Order: sequence, then C-alpha cells, then structure tokens
Amino acid sequence: MANYKNDARFREMQFLAQFEQMRWVKVRYPAGSDTFESAKDRQMVLWLIRHGMLNGPDVRTHSYSDSVTWQMAELADSMEHQDRIETVSLIEALLKGQEVSLEIGHPGRVRLAELQDQLKATRIREPFNILFDGRYVERDLAVAILNSRPEAPVSLAYLDMNGLKAFNEDGDHATGDIAIKAFFNAVDKAVAGLGDAYRKGGDEVVVIMPETPLETARQRLRGALKALDTEVVSVNGEPRKLSSACGLLSVNSPQAQAEAELQRADHLQKQAKKASKLDDGSRCSALSVQGGNVERL
Repeated sequence: MANYKNDARFREMQFLAQFEQMRWVKVRYPAGSDTFESAKDRQMVLWLIRHGMLNGPDVRTHSYSDSVTWQMAELADSMEHQDRIETVSLIEALLKGQEVSLEIGHPGRVRLAELQDQLKATRIREPFNILFDGRYVERDLAVAILNSRPEAPVSLAYLDMNGLKAFNEDGDHATGDIAIKAFFNAVDKAVAGLGDAYRKGGDEVVVIMPETPLETARQRLRGALKALDTEVVSVNGEPRKLSSACGLLSVNSPQAQAEAELQRADHLQKQAKKASKLDDGSRCSALSVQGGNVERL
C-alpha cells in the first residue's frame, strides 16, 4: 500500500480537521522559495479557497451594507462582486507570501465528511471476510486521532490470539482456520457499533474505537475475551478453548502519531501475553489497560 500520508485526500482531510479544534488557522507560503511539499500545500489551500470551503461568503460576520447605504436591488447586485473581491484579495496575499487567517465554512465541513467517507469506502476485508485488512490500520487510526479530544478520545486495542501455532501443529491448517475465524468473530461482534477491527498480522487484531472512553472500551474488550472462553475447537477429537492477550489504551490528542500509538498498544499486549501464561503451561485470556494492572479472565 502506498504511504497514506502522500494521499492528497488524506493531506486535505488532515488540514481541514484542524478547524475542528480551532476556529482560525494561520498559513503563509513564502514567495519564490517553495519546496515541492509546500507548493502542494499552497495549491491545496488555494483550491479550497476558490471553491468556497475556506473564507467563503458563509463565514462573513459583517453586513454587506456596512460601509455604504444601498438600495436593496443595488445591494443584491453587488453581493457577488464583493465576495469575489474579498476572495481575490485573500489569494493575492497568499501568492505574495503574506500570512493569512483562514476559517472553514459549511462547504468545507461537508468536504471533510466526504473525504472521511471516501477513505473508508476504499477498505477491503481480509481473506476470511470478517475483519478489515490490516493495511488500513495506521491510516484509519490517524484519521480517528485527528478528530480526538479529551472529552471524546480514541480507544485503541491490540490483540494476539494464544496458541495458533499449536492448533496448526496438533491438528492441521483447517483446524487453525476454524480457531482463528472464531477469534475474529468474537472480537468483531464485541466491538460492533463502537469501532472497527482489523487483521494486523496472521493472528493479530487491532480495534479502533473513535470517541470512546477507555472504560467503555475496556468493557467491550472484556466481553470479547470472555466470549472466547466459551469457544471450543476440536483438535483431533479433543476440545480446546480459545484465549487471547489484549492491550488497550486511550488517545485524546490530535497531535498524537498513529504509528507510535500502535507500538504502545502492542507493548501493552505483550504485557498481557506474559501474564496469560499459567503455572501448568496453558494460557488464559489477559487484558492490560493503560495505567492499570493486567487482568486475567
């Protein structure tokens, strides 16, 4: 998969998402000293302005007739002309390398929602057609983080199934497939309506839960792990239960980096994996939550 950060849709969405955190964003592109990257950003901003998504007529806060007394018919004829003059003045300032303040309007918010929907629509499923393919994890997490804030954090879970290798070796690959599909289904069902689950590797799953408090996410993941305990797979005629190790954390800053948060969640998962091993060598499910103890289930 191409680097999502170079996807023009993602760059535009990343830029527009800033306006969800602040009303005004200041930009400046020095004249005559563009890098290729800054040139692309300037082109994007100019396009957004020209299409009325930034600093359009809908963000106007002063009356069209403030400075001149107009007859209503004259005022109606002049409105579009005034809007065009203000747009041209803004574009000229940008092209001359001056700093300008930008504000998103209603068309810009609609554009932001459309971009988010477009990126979601590109996703495909993993081969079992249960979870989303893991190639989209980092990009979709980055999108969720852009919209995060302290009162509406992103909860992120990283799970690893216990003993998949043993299912394959003690049974066969068909047995391993039955086990891993049961694992995927348990996680997917537990987080339905709250977030999306992705197959990160062979038996690794990442769950992204936007606008979800950590405690709410913890209850859902505990439900997934408890559901696994009720799953039994026959291995050469012998019943065997399923279990998993899970790391769970919360992200509430739009400046957080998706790759770093995935690494943190994986670290918590590894703590849970260590705690899942019982004295007799078997494993139970375990959940390691950011800032808390590891819980065995």
